[in-house]
Amino acid sequence: MERMTHTKQLLASSLKDLMKTTPFRKITVQNVTDHCGLNRQTFYYHFKDIYQLLEWIYQNEIFKQVNGVNRYSWKNALIDVLRYSRQNKAFLRNINRSLRKETVEKFLYPILYRWIGMIYEDACCGLSVNPEEKQFLLDFFTNAFVSYIIRWIGNGMQESEEELLKKAEWIKEMFLGMGVIHTAPEQFTDSSGLPVFDLTRRYSAAMQAEIY
Repeated sequence: MERMTHTKQLLASSLKDLMKTTPFRKITVQNVTDHCGLNRQTFYYHFKDIYQLLEWIYQNEIFKQVNGVNRYSWKNALIDVLRYSRQNKAFLRNINRSLRKETVEKFLYPILYRWIGMIYEDACCGLSVNPEEKQFLLDFFTNAFVSYIIRWIGNGMQESEEELLKKAEWIKEMFLGMGVIHTAPEQFTDSSGLPVFDLTRRYSAAMQAEIY
């Protein structure tokens, strides 16, 4: 198993290295294997094509930053992913330019869905929220943040970790506000005295302005 993982990592590193100078759509299996000193048979033993290798990279290099952590670790998970993104900037921007948006979204969605779920659990732990509403909120904010991250990568990752963490805090505040409204209708104000509904609406408007 360890040897198999090592071979996959060699192929992944080869692909990422090639993508520093070559568009993803122009890279072949032969290019990848030649670059890391392996043969095509070895590649096809592990992956059916380049796209499956790319999916493996997302799941095992990016997704692992999010998988397995508890709801209180979502900030650290975000920081880890952002640092990985900056270290692999050419690779991720190449993907944005080379693949259809729908394909990039497919890679990012499970990562960000898991992460948004951690924010939700942190905000709403102990609150009784309708399961259908919870699912809608997770889907809505995951799709919104997927689009936001694609744009962030495309714009050269200019926003800092602190700025992105602030936007994530907005999501947490919205989750908390919605959870309080539906669980305890009598609690209409936050610690600063602002109405919870107005606070939620304020953050929602700010988030929409950033995304669109």
